[in-house]
Amino acid sequence: MELKTFKVSFKLYYRELCDWGSEYVKARNRRTALRKFATKHVVKSANCDDPENWRWWEGDWYHAFHLIEEVARTPRICGHCRGAGLTDVG
Repeated sequence: MELKTFKVSFKLYYRELCDWGSEYVKARNRRTALRKFATKHVVKSANCDDPENWRWWEGDWYHAFHLIEEVARTPRICGHCRGAGLTDVG
């Protein structure tokens, strides 16, 4: 089975600063992607049925889960031949 790519987005806080972050996870489904993400970032008591309540610390940064979405595939076009499969060898 081919793995799908999921984008996990979250908000980061450091004192009075805040920013947005995201990470791409390859997994078979949404639940597995959440489990992989939670394991990597040591999200304590991570419930994959309720990720909207995930909060965790990484160093001085406080993180809050925002959303997870499957990333649609986009074809990569070769810069040399523009996807035609031809090369310009002189």
